[in-house]
Parts: sequence; structure tokens; C-alpha cells
Amino acid sequence: MERNKRIQRRDSGSIRVGQRDVVGLTWCGEQGAMRLDLLAELFSQIEGTSVSVDAARKTSGRWIEKGWAVRRTILQGEPPYLWLTASGMKQVGLGFVAGDPPLATLQHNCDVSFIRLQILKQEPTSKWRSEREIRSVMPPRKKDLSSSHVPDGEVILTDGRIIAIERERVAKTVERTKHIQLGLLSRRYDYDTGQDHITKLSQPRYAQVIYYASPEAFTVATKASLELPDDLRARLKVFLWQR
Repeated sequence: MERNKRIQRRDSGSIRVGQRDVVGLTWCGEQGAMRLDLLAELFSQIEGTSVSVDAARKTSGRWIEKGWAVRRTILQGEPPYLWLTASGMKQVGLGFVAGDPPLATLQHNCDVSFIRLQILKQEPTSKWRSEREIRSVMPPRKKDLSSSHVPDGEVILTDGRIIAIERERVAKTVERTKHIQLGLLSRRYDYDTGQDHITKLSQPRYAQVIYYASPEAFTVATKASLELPDDLRARLKVFLWQR
């Protein structure tokens, strides 16, 4: 044996998992899917330096090699999306069902991920609770009973206040929108209503409900809000928002 022969490391061929991997995989799992350019923006925020799309592609490529994620170009003219396999979910301790994201929800999904990134930049110490996480604690829907409206995300601030986030891409009717606004603003408990005893809070669950609305949805959400009681409307913010 040659004296200068390189000794192979014991972990040769394995991935050294770092913060970028853990955070990126977790976001992909929680959001259902992440567009590659938004994944690069996430890496830039957590590392405090610019991370290119090519660098994000390289990082996610290692996940794909290990069978943790799938990357695919789905929408014409847009960067590819990534989502986790069952093995990827297991790597970061998520219990969501793995599978291809529905095509109909991809753009909405992308909008919510973009909003989450904006909030992370504004409130870096806050925590995000995704729609998937909320739905995971809800009991099965009973026949002939309507289920509660679930926001697109919750922002939990360090002082304990919770903000409900709604991305309204397509306008609903004014009546339907008002019903959703009333439900969120008057809610006084979490979504795990399968508990034997629900703890009803003395204060509303949401300190604020924020709508990020398209031009069409902005008009409807604003009209609906004008029909709310003053004390509820004071905690509702409707923004005209588009990427």
C-alpha cells in the first residue's frame, strides 16, 4: 500500500446536514412546495448573505440524490418547484402526507411562501404556523357539518399575539368573504376542536387578521369589512398586494 494513499473518511458519500438543509427542508414540508427562487431567498435571509438560485439548485440537488425531495418545472416560464418525499418529511420530523402538490394551488402556494419570507424579514423572531400544521390538528370533518375556515398561515409574535394571514388571489362573494372575516375575528380557541374540553380564551385568538388581496379581491374584501361591527373591523387590515 502506498504510504501517501488518501484515507477515505468514514462519512464519505453522506450529506453533512447544516442549517440551510434543515430550514429549507422544513419550509418545503410546511408550505407543501417551494419555488426554487424563493428557496434561494430563504437561504439568503437565514445566512445574511446573497445566495443565488444556482446555489439553491445545488443544495436541493443533494436532497434529491438522497431521495428527500422532488424538483420539477411545472408552470411554464417559472422556476422549478420542490417538495418533500416521505423520507424527506422524516428527516425533519414532519408528519404530513408526502405527494405531488396540486397544480391548482401552486401559484397560491407560491404567494403564501413569498408573504412568509416578507414577514420573516420584518419579524425575524416570530414563528410561522402553516395551513398544513393547522389542518393537522383538526378532527375529521363530520358529514353535513361545515368546517371552520383555516387561514393561510399564523404569525406568532414573541409577546404571544397571533396574527392570521390570508392571501386572497381570487375574489369570493361579499357575503362569503364577510362570513370568513367574522369567523376569524371572533374566534376564541385553537382548531383542535376534537378535545374533550375546549379552552375558550377571554380574548379573541387573533390580535389582527391581515388580507393580502389581488385588485379584484381587494374590492370585495373591503366591501365585506364595511359590514362588520366596528370592534372587529378595527383588527382587520386589507392590503392591495401582488407580486
